[in-house]
Amino acid sequence: MTMPNKTYELRKLYFEQGQYSAKQIEPEYPSLLRWPEKGYFEKFKLDAELLQKTLSPIEKTANYSIADQVFGNQKESEYLGLKHLANLFYERCKLHKQHLEEIEHSHIKTQEDLFGVKINNIPENARRLSSLEGLLLQLEQQRRDEELAFWKDTVELREKLFEGASTYKDAKHRYSVFADVETDYGR
Repeated sequence: MTMPNKTYELRKLYFEQGQYSAKQIEPEYPSLLRWPEKGYFEKFKLDAELLQKTLSPIEKTANYSIADQVFGNQKESEYLGLKHLANLFYERCKLHKQHLEEIEHSHIKTQEDLFGVKINNIPENARRLSSLEGLLLQLEQQRRDEELAFWKDTVELREKLFEGASTYKDAKHRYSVFADVETDYGR
């Protein structure tokens, strides 16, 4: 007669119920969306959430209408695409604002330095004065270049936003027409 190995059975039970269980819990979303919490990818969190919604199956409820079945997915998809474009545009605007603020900060600091050099009207400061005036001209050019780059970067995005808004509006209209017909027919 052999003695049962209680230690082995307890360990086995512990590991089956613990974090190292053979039965792993499926993640809520695809692994491509599982990015580190803190860091550069945090900027893409809104887009990751939209992508998650796009990849998620549609929840069917008891009052899931025919309009929802036919046009609901398309309407939701168009809406999520439009939100994605809006996120892209927002991020580019934020970056543009940040660049302009950095240029403005440098411009103000250079003007302060220039004022200090002009007040101390010493012949040795002529080279420094010329250097600071040149830097101011460069900063003005950077501001113009940033404005032009922002305009160029956002032209296509703004066009896509309007196209997306139009497509979403059309999908929403088809959905509402179908839902109205369904409601009228159901009476």
